[in-house]
Amino acid sequence: GKDEPIPIFLALIMGLQHAFAMVGGLITPPLVVFKFTIGFPLVELQQYAISAALITSGICTIINIAKFPIPGSKAIFGRVMYIGSGILSVMGTSFTFLPIFEIGIRQMKAQGIDAQVAYGKML
Repeated sequence: GKDEPIPIFLALIMGLQHAFAMVGGLITPPLVVFKFTIGFPLVELQQYAISAALITSGICTIINIAKFPIPGSKAIFGRVMYIGSGILSVMGTSFTFLPIFEIGIRQMKAQGIDAQVAYGKML
């Protein structure tokens, strides 16, 4: 049934699969942007973007889990408001910006703008 406990080995395997899926979802957007859209030949910049995505995800996840109270919110709203949910949820990058980003970079490259300059303009 739905409430019966699952074996520990199965739980570990499913948890590992979930962790791999989370890391893959964090790494893929910057990799797609740098490797396929912009075509940066420098591997260091690709590594930097992936590292920045992982670090930002970690910081945002910690903030979301911590549930920090907003000072003065009780006086304004009549109750204490928080930044973060206090629930374990991984915050990460998103794929929603990729099509717009790719179109913008492609148009700038067609106008003769260098790929690195086009990337900087998109930021």
